[in-house]
Amino acid sequence: MEINIVNLIPKGWLIKAFENNVEITYVSNRGNYNRKSFIFPKEIIVNEELIEGIGLFLGDSDLNKKDKRHLTYASIDKDISKKALNFLQKSFLTDLKDITFLVQYKTLNKNLKEEWSKFLEISKEKIYTRYSDRHRNECLQIQVNGTVFRKVFELFIKEILSRDLIKIPELRRGLLRGLFAAEGNVGIDYLEKKPYISQITFNLSIKEQELCDLISKILESEIISYKINKHYKTNSQEIVIQNWKNYLKLWNMDLFNLCKRKNNKFKDISSKLNVHLSFNDDFRKEFFESLNMNQKDIAKIIGSWQANVCKTINGTHLLKIEQLNNLLPYSKFTKEDIIKNIEYIRIGLLTKLKVNEEILRFLKEFKSF
Repeated sequence: MEINIVNLIPKGWLIKAFENNVEITYVSNRGNYNRKSFIFPKEIIVNEELIEGIGLFLGDSDLNKKDKRHLTYASIDKDISKKALNFLQKSFLTDLKDITFLVQYKTLNKNLKEEWSKFLEISKEKIYTRYSDRHRNECLQIQVNGTVFRKVFELFIKEILSRDLIKIPELRRGLLRGLFAAEGNVGIDYLEKKPYISQITFNLSIKEQELCDLISKILESEIISYKINKHYKTNSQEIVIQNWKNYLKLWNMDLFNLCKRKNNKFKDISSKLNVHLSFNDDFRKEFFESLNMNQKDIAKIIGSWQANVCKTINGTHLLKIEQLNNLLPYSKFTKEDIIKNIEYIRIGLLTKLKVNEEILRFLKEFKSF
């Protein structure tokens, strides 16, 4: 899919065509002067990477503001900020001379400019700084200065959203990935001092109803259940996703990959999960018989008690994956044999899931299975 930029430009604007690019500007009715021109590619290819960038800007830019003199993107994450900058430069040919970089901080870091300039691969002279008691963490603003760019960018976004992207899996997932990097959160609670994922959310303003509807449609296309909580006192709303059945679907579409901070948060919890395995009666008994050891010795190997081993053999207690991994060297059965005979896995106390390729990939990465 490609979008021709020229086809989006209103009548009366000034367009100068080159081989692969176009220079665009217009004459203002107020004051009768020309707006600063910008160079754009004639055609922009719509792929997963581009849609991720669109998702970032739908979430963390000022597209909902009426001021059309510039386009501003803001983030506390260096990796997302760099992704947003690369998106502007690669997809829209945005020149650094037209961009202002501002880092707002609450606690002064004497190496602030050097760190951001090195990460973004730009001159530190391009970066301005400002104290702000509203920002707990350093926050970078990337501002493209120019009414022409802002209006063309909005026209492009409008055209993108008019296409039926939801029918194309890689595009709707890329859009959701960008939106989550901008507006998403991995909610953590503590049960008996052990952290667990309580919910995954998209946090939006009440005014962002179209964006809320878009996210909802994508989740429905992926058969992911959710609920929407509206908070009128704070003028906010959140799309709330719960249950590991849904978390695994989100993980398998690489939802967390764009933001290292959020990705690490999900990975940290996932690596500490209690995942239990349930086997059919015949295989379970055959497996324990193949170990050729008494229950006391089994208990030592899996770090449990003999009474629990007895319950596990009888099927009233489930083995953790780590315990199974410890027992495998003593058994005649291979990991492939084990996988074929798993009835279901249980995550936590409530979530039971049938084994499929997506779940096996998850267990391999986080539980060394």
